[in-house]
Amino acid sequence: MKGVLCSCVLTLFAVIGFTDTADAKMPASAYATSGTCLNSPEGFNSKLEPVNPGVAWTTTFNAVGSGDANGSVTEVGQSIDTASFGAGPRMHPPGANAYKDTFTSTVTGPSDDGGFTLRVRMLSGTFTAGPNAGLSFKISDFELKGWSGSNGISIYENSGSTAIQTVSLSKGTSFQRICAVLAVSTSPLQ
Repeated sequence: MKGVLCSCVLTLFAVIGFTDTADAKMPASAYATSGTCLNSPEGFNSKLEPVNPGVAWTTTFNAVGSGDANGSVTEVGQSIDTASFGAGPRMHPPGANAYKDTFTSTVTGPSDDGGFTLRVRMLSGTFTAGPNAGLSFKISDFELKGWSGSNGISIYENSGSTAIQTVSLSKGTSFQRICAVLAVSTSPLQ
């Protein structure tokens, strides 16, 4: 079977604003993330191609959430999965899911190029609607590179650095994925 060329294109861009009410408690930060992932239950080769393209699929997602001063983030989102590529029986059916997740985030920097690094750790969640409703999931740690502005808005993404993540589902299955991700974070101006 000839190789499959997959272009993971980031399709969404979002910015979160804060409410301007005197009695509203503002979070330390607010997040909006979106991206597209190429998923492969058998992993990827050294060229970052699925080992078996016939059972690979893509997921597009977007989420919004907020973080506290300790870096604990809670978000809600939705994802849309394509069917597995290739001919014959499909391992992965198409579907749309809603989910809630939590993770711990830290930001370090600036580095020599003036950028910052957003580290996402211990990401876990539960699907709240769709074909996976009720299943919980965990995603391995990853990093995004970004830049912070003086206006309280930071933009992070993973261009130039490809990381293979592992997703584990509570039903005992796991798969690897490579994602193109964009995250926008806002924080109150001091």
